[in-house]
Amino acid sequence: MSTVLYRKYRSQNFDELVGQDHITKILKNAIKKDQLSHAYLLVGSRGTGKTSTARILAKAVNCGSPLKDGNPCNKCEICNSISNGNFLDLIEIDAASNRGIDQIRELKERIEFSPSEGRFKVYIIDEVHMLTNEAFNALLKTLEEPPAHIIFILATTDVHKLPATILSRCQRYDFRLGSDEEIRKTLKEIVKKEKLKIEEGAMDILVRNSKGSYRDALSLLDVVVNGQPKEGSSKEITEEETRQVLGLPELNIVNNLLGALIEGDAKIALDSIKELEVKGTNLSQFVSYTLEILREILVAKLSGFSTPQYPFSKDMDQKTLVSLINAFINAERDLKSTSSPILVVQMLIPTFCSEEKIVEEKPKEKKTKKKDTHKTGTILEKKSEKVEVINSDANVLNVNDIQKKWKDIVDRVKPQNNTLSAFLSVSKAVEVNGDLLNIEVPFKFYKDQIEDYASKQIICTTINEVLGVSCRVSCTVNDTVKPKLQSSADVVLKNIPVIEKKEPEEKKEDKSKPEFKKKNLGADVEAIFAGM
Repeated sequence: MSTVLYRKYRSQNFDELVGQDHITKILKNAIKKDQLSHAYLLVGSRGTGKTSTARILAKAVNCGSPLKDGNPCNKCEICNSISNGNFLDLIEIDAASNRGIDQIRELKERIEFSPSEGRFKVYIIDEVHMLTNEAFNALLKTLEEPPAHIIFILATTDVHKLPATILSRCQRYDFRLGSDEEIRKTLKEIVKKEKLKIEEGAMDILVRNSKGSYRDALSLLDVVVNGQPKEGSSKEITEEETRQVLGLPELNIVNNLLGALIEGDAKIALDSIKELEVKGTNLSQFVSYTLEILREILVAKLSGFSTPQYPFSKDMDQKTLVSLINAFINAERDLKSTSSPILVVQMLIPTFCSEEKIVEEKPKEKKTKKKDTHKTGTILEKKSEKVEVINSDANVLNVNDIQKKWKDIVDRVKPQNNTLSAFLSVSKAVEVNGDLLNIEVPFKFYKDQIEDYASKQIICTTINEVLGVSCRVSCTVNDTVKPKLQSSADVVLKNIPVIEKKEPEEKKEDKSKPEFKKKNLGADVEAIFAGM
């Protein structure tokens, strides 16, 4: 079985670690001066070289013939044993699988034994943030004052989850993500060693999707190479082939969708999303890919460069670009918790496109038709010098259907947001205008809560599930339809007779004292608790 690329080309000394010179320089000096710490903490994103650094450090402190610059020789028996993974004095522990206090107690019992082969016994605890609080407490004393022959190397991707008591007992080193240039250089070196040919466009895709992780870059290259036919090993890896193997959306779909959103063309935008659905594209991956393109355009515009590969960006202003980025960030978040991913992406269209619908001219009508030069291509009818929009698709969203299913919609909202369900139960759907549903509410407080972005997403998704239609939501306050409070206390207080108390005639109003008007909190309180 062939070795995967990231293991085949794993760094074997400090100089081979890419992009972490600020760490390797310190470690090499410490080894040269024999000023080693008893505990190291390696922090950084996945695939940046934390585990490789830990193993190289274990080699360097145990190497039989270390080099003068602090690197291991990689020739002695100990170095070879560590490289092959059979060195007895290097113990690697996955904290995700061994996170309990029993495992740490067992570790504490074993560390008292002297090294069997090397100078130091090295413990590498990967993903150390996964340990339980009890396990951390059991490790504290040992981590602070371990035996002289023990070195702990802790690695984590989530340093903020570590207790301060652990952090204070370790020398911390932060690994940074690789830049695009560093990732590209690493890939090109390995492509050359593997005698492969790859198009520049395919290389761009690998660099972009590695997101700064060297390991991810090599893993993606591995997938693309394995996806090639066995015959013709010298065949060049193309951009289209890379996109298909990795399951990435086609660039032309991204260009079409973003161009349509900028131009306000709902039809082209819907067609682009439909194409994604037909091709079975992973929508989360598509949104993430689109965000990466928008980020690239933003950086280019801020730097004064052009992006000819994205035609829609030529005349796009910065405000529109920021709006697109925010909209897709929200969509990326919503996709993680929705049961209707396609709806989340379709909801981007009303944000940028006008409400008018594209309609076909009816052949029987003799009224003058006028095709507006509006960018959405909407056909308009001229009546009494006023321009009105013709909506030929009114049956898509029908207020009667919504009213009949309103209780079902409210019941379905309840498990997702109980408070929102209570607000809707005392509100009602009153009007539909195109794809815009107007809900009548008794209080402004309700309006503010229902028109919250997350609330609208829940309502629209639920309506889509019940009726199979997409919509947008707005609210109108009608304080004449406030729900009656069902409190017996209200009934009692209401029936208490009012006794008018007459002021003595001789008592005159003292106007020298300022009057303070008491704030009426009743409406706000009633708004919060009505229907709950």
